[in-house]
Amino acid sequence: MHLCDFGLARRLKDIEKTNPGDVPQPMRGTPCYMAPELFREAGVHSYASDFWALGCVLYECYTGRPPFVGREFTQLVKSIILDPTPPLSDNSSRSFQNLIDCLLMKDPAERLQWSELCDHNFWKTSIPMISLPPQPAFDNMIELSATPYLAERNGDKPSRQLTPPKHREYSGLRRKDENSTKPSMTPVKNVQSVKKNCGKPKAEGFKGVNILRMSRIAKLNLQRERDKENYRRPPTETTENETEVNIDNNDMELDFGENPEADAPDDTYGSDNPGSAGNEKPQSTDANEENCMANQVDMLTDEGSVKPDIMVKTEQNSCSDNLDVEATPPSSTRKAQRAKVTPCPGTGSEPSNIFEAFWHPTDLAVKPVMPSRKADKAVDMVPTLPFEALTASDYIKLPLEQMNAFNSQILQSLSGTYQVSEKQNTIRYLEMLSMNSDAANKITNGPIMLLLIKMLRLSKTSVLRVQIASLMGLLIRYSTALDVELASSGIFNALSDGLRDKHDKLRRFCMATLGELLFYISTQSDQDTKEINTQEYPLKDNRSATSWQVPSAVIALVSSILRKGEDDLAQLYALRTVDNICSQGTEWTSRFASQDAIGHLCYIYKATGKQESTRLIAGSCLARLSRFSPSCIHLILEKISFKDIACTLIKGNTREQQISLNILNSALVNSHTVTSMNRYILSLSDDKQLVPGLISLIEQGTDVLRGKTLLFVALLCKNSRRWLPHFFCNAKLISAVDRLGKEKEGFIHQCTEAFVQLVASLVPGILDTVSSDIQQVMVGKRHGPVTALAGRAHPKSTIHLFPVILHLLGSASFKHRVVTGHVLLQLANLIKILEAPFQARDDFQMTLLRVLEAATEEPSVILNEHTVFMSRIIPSLSVLYKGNKDGDARFLCLKILADVMIVIFSDSSLTSDEQTITDLKSISQRHFLPLYPSFAEDEDPIPIYAQKLLVMLMEHGCVKVSDILHKATVSQCFEFLLGDLSNANVSNVKLCFALVSAPEMDTYILSQLQVVRRIGNLLEFVAAKDMDDFLEPTLELCRAFIIRGTGSNRSVALSKNPALLLDSAFSMSIAVDQQTCVMDICDFGGNMGIFLELVGNSDPQISDLASDCVVLLLKAAPREATVGLLTSLPKLSTVMDLLKHDSHRCLIRLLYGLAFSCRQYLAQGMILSISVPALMRVEALVSVFKGSNDSLLADAASYLSAELQRLPRCG
Repeated sequence: MHLCDFGLARRLKDIEKTNPGDVPQPMRGTPCYMAPELFREAGVHSYASDFWALGCVLYECYTGRPPFVGREFTQLVKSIILDPTPPLSDNSSRSFQNLIDCLLMKDPAERLQWSELCDHNFWKTSIPMISLPPQPAFDNMIELSATPYLAERNGDKPSRQLTPPKHREYSGLRRKDENSTKPSMTPVKNVQSVKKNCGKPKAEGFKGVNILRMSRIAKLNLQRERDKENYRRPPTETTENETEVNIDNNDMELDFGENPEADAPDDTYGSDNPGSAGNEKPQSTDANEENCMANQVDMLTDEGSVKPDIMVKTEQNSCSDNLDVEATPPSSTRKAQRAKVTPCPGTGSEPSNIFEAFWHPTDLAVKPVMPSRKADKAVDMVPTLPFEALTASDYIKLPLEQMNAFNSQILQSLSGTYQVSEKQNTIRYLEMLSMNSDAANKITNGPIMLLLIKMLRLSKTSVLRVQIASLMGLLIRYSTALDVELASSGIFNALSDGLRDKHDKLRRFCMATLGELLFYISTQSDQDTKEINTQEYPLKDNRSATSWQVPSAVIALVSSILRKGEDDLAQLYALRTVDNICSQGTEWTSRFASQDAIGHLCYIYKATGKQESTRLIAGSCLARLSRFSPSCIHLILEKISFKDIACTLIKGNTREQQISLNILNSALVNSHTVTSMNRYILSLSDDKQLVPGLISLIEQGTDVLRGKTLLFVALLCKNSRRWLPHFFCNAKLISAVDRLGKEKEGFIHQCTEAFVQLVASLVPGILDTVSSDIQQVMVGKRHGPVTALAGRAHPKSTIHLFPVILHLLGSASFKHRVVTGHVLLQLANLIKILEAPFQARDDFQMTLLRVLEAATEEPSVILNEHTVFMSRIIPSLSVLYKGNKDGDARFLCLKILADVMIVIFSDSSLTSDEQTITDLKSISQRHFLPLYPSFAEDEDPIPIYAQKLLVMLMEHGCVKVSDILHKATVSQCFEFLLGDLSNANVSNVKLCFALVSAPEMDTYILSQLQVVRRIGNLLEFVAAKDMDDFLEPTLELCRAFIIRGTGSNRSVALSKNPALLLDSAFSMSIAVDQQTCVMDICDFGGNMGIFLELVGNSDPQISDLASDCVVLLLKAAPREATVGLLTSLPKLSTVMDLLKHDSHRCLIRLLYGLAFSCRQYLAQGMILSISVPALMRVEALVSVFKGSNDSLLADAASYLSAELQRLPRCG
């Protein structure tokens, strides 16, 4: 079991901070595994809820699904609260059923406790129990329940296998320390039957549970997650139930926490919000300023984080640990057009290049620059106005004439002789209208905005100017389109003047407003993207942005706000502006790619006195600059060292790690533009924690960090091969890559694919340099001494990189990518080089041979490149084998040769090709047979492999028996019979069979071997050990030896017609050949009993071979075979009884064989002890066979009956 994380775990001390009945505790979880009490408003996390989840997991491990599932949230919760636990299958153990029932008790007070869980007899042995801390919050929740919570749903409670302790009250209340003290004393050994909960559901089960409210909250939180992806994205139309949540999968995670801050504006200003108080004085205290700054900075917990759709554990976990960011309400959003950069696909499409692969949508996430209005009921009240106020919905419905008249009243209230407080009220009213995007469009693109610009420029009242700047920012933020007339309104000059003002608040809001305006312009400036967006959203008013000309002085002014010593909040808005604009591509990014701006950003990113969120926004700006303006990468690395950025991968938080990876990857991709890149990479070699830290990040990080770290490792190795052994000779990394390679879609799949492609592309270069180094060593050896390749004193050598290829071939992810036709040719060249000796050759040859061995494990490699193997690699292997002192190397040479030949012979398309067969025969004759004597005499397991290969070559006609028919070779083939028969293999037997059955084989040589008795012993051995794969080849070997005495033609005739045994003329013809019979063939007579047993084998092929051996042996060695057969009459009678309903062919052979033996017994005057009971059983069977409808069987029985009558009865 692998513990991934504790993301949803709660600390007891955190649970105790909130008392039941106060504000509900934060609640987040996977509904399918949540306990019933957690759906109550007063429900708290506890050991009991953990035990419920344990029960769900155990149930799912057994059945494949959680006990309670549903397609909709409300349906699922009702099932968890009301439905009884679905029964397990009948074949589950009673102790397991009891454990599940006790864990899934609806009432947490009645649910299995910690001590009872440890002592449950399902575990066979008790689990060592540690004391758990008390949980007062849970005890309070139980005590506050007037009746046992959900006890009516528990039905008849199952036995807990423990006698309930006396101090436990039957009402269901639990002592406070019951889960944290000593276990109960009396275990019940026998599991009692458990009655299922099958009562009628009661409505009381919903007491304290508001399912619709929880569903609505979860739905709202899911929508917020979607909206955070881009605050200018248009709202998605949906017809879903507004309160229902669809459960897409059983691991779906939902947030049930009400987050008032999420409904409020994304910036809480307090007294700094110009609209927060109508009678605000121009002066504000330092404390208010500090609170304002703290609120503003704290809100920016994670500027770049975006959640794709819904929080589902099994989907993108990339941003699971990024904190939430506030999004503009969907009703007032507008499309943020992205630069022409291939976005990270969500479906796993492969990137066209490495640069596109490592960018994730969160890398270009944007956030509103302008803070929202403060969520305050007092502020939201319509102020006193000199005209009748309209709601936003009524305002946008006004006809044109009425709207013009209403706007005139607003203009008059702003420009007339009204008091400042009255103008402030009007501005507050306009702020309220600005929250509606349609109203914001009408106000921004009308005369009111022009007046606001004029007032901002000319007003002498600082408080009023602050509110005007704030209102302008809100209007631009919530507008979806700006008319080109606004470009000539002087808005840039007005905001620029405000930025130069000494009033901090005015400068802040002017910066925020300018940021919103610049970002809007940047999203409209790409004509191609604008046209595409028009097609996607035809109702959107995409007006030409050609009139928007942003002066360079404005860009410089924004950059100047980033200087050291500027107001922190104004600087924050400037950072947001640069960050958002730099998400729009090369054109806009280049305007901020100046040396001064980058210097300021680097200073903020490194500043320890800055808020972390501010630093991270600066880092995000640098990452986006490095992405879209590679020429500035060297400026960044001059200010922040490459090593320092890499160190944050080990010590930084997830957001900082993502930023650092973006900068590092951009730098490595564009290393050709950074003159000192080699020096930067070399500086990392001193960090001993870098490699294990990166591997840990790949193993345990979020999907985004995993993917980006993978590509960082690949790019690092591409730019400096010295890193290859550090990473790819590490089993942890290879294992992690193989796990990630199983992902079929998403960002991690995209990155893994690019990672594998990039690393695999490095292999040809490694092989070229290794080959070059070896050749240099060989040349150097002729001219003078040279340092060993593997030595540290030879730093330029790349031979230490070669094991990397071996480790890559051991990976399922790389194996199919590394070995290409080109790589195989390079390996063939290297093994050709090995034919000549050079320093450190022995170590290198083993690695190379293991690489070839790993490459040949994939049959497609051999089949696709069989010509390379046959023409280049196999000849070199034979040369390398000769005279090699390393037994492992010799074995690998033969193994690779055998593996290649086996694959080629298994492919029918190759074996049917004449040229291929010709090449195989040539290889066999030139490179295999000359070495076969050496193979046979080499150390194990080389002889075994050689024999297997020899048999295969003979079977396919590439080697003839005549090629190996010399006494030494034949003797070697039969040597396995002299040793332990348990070490024999089928190839040994098949090879011997091929030799014995070959017409060219001299019988005299076989006679001299004197192995018949040992072959008989082998047959006895394999039959006793049930070695079925040995039986047929061993019987064939026995039959081949027997045929040596009867002649192949006459043996065929005798096999077909066993009646020839009784034919005198036929017997005379065989008698002539017995002079050339194997001398010790008569030894098989002692094995007649096993032949008879095998005749009764259920395999027809085995039975046929064994009966044929019986008949042929009676002719080849009549006396010995007769003795063996007649002394085995009990076995014979049993076999005949077995065959009476099956094979008549084998039965007929046995009948004639026994008739022949009876005749031989009388003719030779033998004295044998024949079992009379067995003889009588045979006679009874024969009498039955005589009446058979099969004439051949009846004839054989008649012949045998006559011969049996002549036998003496000796008792």
